[in-house]
Amino acid sequence: MISGEWTWDVLVALHSGPLQYTVLLDVIRSKQSGTGWPGKKHNYLRDGTLNRTLRRLEQGELVEHNRETEFPYRSAYELTAAAEQLLAAAASWAEWAESNADLLERTRERRRVEEAGAD
Repeated sequence: MISGEWTWDVLVALHSGPLQYTVLLDVIRSKQSGTGWPGKKHNYLRDGTLNRTLRRLEQGELVEHNRETEFPYRSAYELTAAAEQLLAAAASWAEWAESNADLLERTRERRRVEEAGAD
């Protein structure tokens, strides 16, 4: 349910409230250059990729797609209660990662060195 390169980006972007598709796409794209996560490299989010990610999250009942029935026909995506609970649970992991960023970077560097030595 939560696997996929863009899943967490979508969930975090929607955490602040419902967003229309194009706004959601823009929010995620604007965050790509400054993720703050050491070593995290994002590919450029494409329209079709976001579409597939949203469909998968809808099927997993983590995101709802609400469509207005009157003109102009606007629609927005928002998190379900289950997704809000998931983000709340993940917040403690993110806080731990932030407070131990130096430990994580040292571990990444050791792995890079080990992998380079294995070649």
